[in-house]
Amino acid sequence: MGQKHAYVFLDPDGTQGAGIVVIVQTPTGVVYASQVGGMRNEERAVEGFAVPNFHPSHLEALTAFFDRYQGSPPDGLKCPWPASHLDELAQIISCVPLWHTSREHDTPAVLTLDRDRLEELTEGWIPVDTAYGPGILTHQNCD
Repeated sequence: MGQKHAYVFLDPDGTQGAGIVVIVQTPTGVVYASQVGGMRNEERAVEGFAVPNFHPSHLEALTAFFDRYQGSPPDGLKCPWPASHLDELAQIISCVPLWHTSREHDTPAVLTLDRDRLEELTEGWIPVDTAYGPGILTHQNCD
């Protein structure tokens, strides 16, 4: 019998305001899920460990970016993201800190937009590279 994963749905009823959470993708036995995609109300999940970001300006910048789509962001495969919008999103993400920490040292680091995984990109689900490896930046979205 295989090991069951713990399943954590971030802000399941939409009333808690999860803000920004980066899920670093690595085998942990914990799967994090979120409602994403604006008004499409998709549910996505990924295994890893979660790192919250408490600074409201980062969430405000992401919210302002996705507001232009009025709840209907590009699909990625059917409707490509405009290059100028991807550049803008990459700039916003580059301001989000996610330090690489250990018992010995803490090293400042930031996120980068993972342009090799743009088919995953939607409001509330942004593929990123972190100092720990690939991850997903989740955030409250317009739903």
